[in-house]
Amino acid sequence: MRENRNIFNIIDSLSVSKGWKDVFKKIQVSYYHNFYQGKANNIHNWRYCQMVMNLSSKDRFKFFTRFNFFALVFGPLYYLAKFIFPKALILLLIEGSLIYYATTAYNHTAGYICILIHIYTAIFANTDYFSKKVLGHPFVKENPDVLSDYIDDSYLKNLSRRESLYAPFAGFVTLLVVIIGLFLYFDITKGIECKKALNQTAKVCTTKQKCYDTIKVASMDIKNGKEPLYKQYFKLGCAYYELGDKHRAIDALNRTISLKKDFQPPYLLRGIIFAEFKQYSKARDSYESAIKIYPEGKIFYLLGSAYYKEGRYKEAKNNFEKATKAYPKEVSYWEALAYANIYLKDATAAKEALQKAVRVLKNDGETKNAARIERIEGYMRGIR
Repeated sequence: MRENRNIFNIIDSLSVSKGWKDVFKKIQVSYYHNFYQGKANNIHNWRYCQMVMNLSSKDRFKFFTRFNFFALVFGPLYYLAKFIFPKALILLLIEGSLIYYATTAYNHTAGYICILIHIYTAIFANTDYFSKKVLGHPFVKENPDVLSDYIDDSYLKNLSRRESLYAPFAGFVTLLVVIIGLFLYFDITKGIECKKALNQTAKVCTTKQKCYDTIKVASMDIKNGKEPLYKQYFKLGCAYYELGDKHRAIDALNRTISLKKDFQPPYLLRGIIFAEFKQYSKARDSYESAIKIYPEGKIFYLLGSAYYKEGRYKEAKNNFEKATKAYPKEVSYWEALAYANIYLKDATAAKEALQKAVRVLKNDGETKNAARIERIEGYMRGIR
């Protein structure tokens, strides 16, 4: 004869706080749970089936996805604290990978994804803990029907009378997701803009005639006050640069920056022009301003190059290291790092950098890169 126990008795017998017992009861009465039993005393599949019809959708939402502040703050660590190891380790691995990517590639996007993981854990922490403590209970595993054979009507009515937190909770989560979405959008947009400027794929003109036409149109738009003005000045600066009129280009770029201080491309182009003028301190200032807006790996290389040209090899090395972390397959970055280490009299570090450059070239194709590999290896043998 089966022991006379119901799901509420089992929840009350658990070694958890009264608050958790209340949460477990809310989850239980919000849904019937059906199980399919495979092997003896083993539950192989668990699914939510018929909802408790006399609970409103708002109340069901409230009970099933009750927001958990501690899970939001501590994220995957909260799962570890509750000994829910598989999900904790998976989420920690994802977050760890994202944080590593963020620090090596200098990308903000990964941080926002980590926040989304914390929102996920905040929403589902209670139900996952319910699965561990209630569904993992030995008696429930042996007698899964207890999950649907007892509903306390008075408790259910009492819960139904309570004011639902659906609206503020849903509003908070929606607002948070929208804010993160906007940050992601602007972060990705900045990254695309930066990479276009660095790769010179966003040239405003490709021939002399087109550059003259661009200057004519942009000048007219500026005169007529066409918005956004900062983009008109930027087009003007790019066109002057392509025509070789670098002084006018700098004037237009300075005007762009004065109108839009968080627009990165003019800082990059201005830095490149200053470097071509051998005004390396001014080039550094421009690159550092660009990095503050969006820390892209190639800018660290440009900044390191400016330091290198000034003979400031320690600062050059620091920036080249950041560039190689962001772009480990860029051979020229490893070579630049090696040269900085040579001037710093660190032969070991220089050889290591060159060895990594050779490894990249061999992975890319030993035959097609044979001449360059031979040159680097020959230079490496000469390092003392």
